[in-house]
Amino acid sequence: MKNYFVNAVLIILSGALVLSCAKKNEKIIIGTGQAYEPFCYRDADGNLAGLDIEIVKEIDKRLPQYEFEFEAFEFKNVLVSLAAGKIDVGAHEFEENPERRKTYLYGEEGYNDYNGFLVVKTDGLWAHITSLNDLAGNPAAIVAVSTGSNYEAYLRTWNNNNPPDKQLYYNSFEENYTRNISVANGTSAAIILTQFDVDFTNAKLKGINLKAVSDEALIVSKAYFLFKKDNTVLQQAFDGALRDMKADGTLDGIKNRIFSAYFESL
Repeated sequence: MKNYFVNAVLIILSGALVLSCAKKNEKIIIGTGQAYEPFCYRDADGNLAGLDIEIVKEIDKRLPQYEFEFEAFEFKNVLVSLAAGKIDVGAHEFEENPERRKTYLYGEEGYNDYNGFLVVKTDGLWAHITSLNDLAGNPAAIVAVSTGSNYEAYLRTWNNNNPPDKQLYYNSFEENYTRNISVANGTSAAIILTQFDVDFTNAKLKGINLKAVSDEALIVSKAYFLFKKDNTVLQQAFDGALRDMKADGTLDGIKNRIFSAYFESL
């Protein structure tokens, strides 16, 4: 009778163990880009690589309750897919702005500085520019920005808050290369970029020689992960992992490794 009882207990425990092992972690779809070096892009082997990718991979290690899977899109389609519920997280150097906050849930922990500077070509027609006020009201003084970016939203807000003679004229570009070339060839008078993108563009496009018109940032911002509006549980899990990564130096380590390797490869 005793052996029978022991065997029954073992069978029950074994069954519970099998069920426990069979239970899968919650799958989380991470929407990211594939053409924004060195943040989220495809390497020579076609694999997703870059800062955002490596940070998400580290977060994945720290959140065993989830199973992460990447899907790559064009920049604007990451947001479309998140709004439609096709992905759970947007990871594409997203900055904060009021329009996006209406639709998406932002993380509270920024993971990369994304301050924007007004930038011109050092030897171009617009090299004398010192601020947006120098460009306002001039239809020939085109400011180049990325489509759907926080900088585009900033210029829209400027125009909404200023009279006709102080309007800024700008072009939105889907591709960063085309955007940067417009400044190189004089089609655009200025561009709004992070200091990283200034250094990157000068290294990548020899002879373009871009410079920030001021040491003071035009837009002070950070990059955040975006979530579906009601998914506070996932948001808080990401925020907790990021706080730990900042505290133990892991986040800075990833940034230094990614940026150093990338600039050495140019």
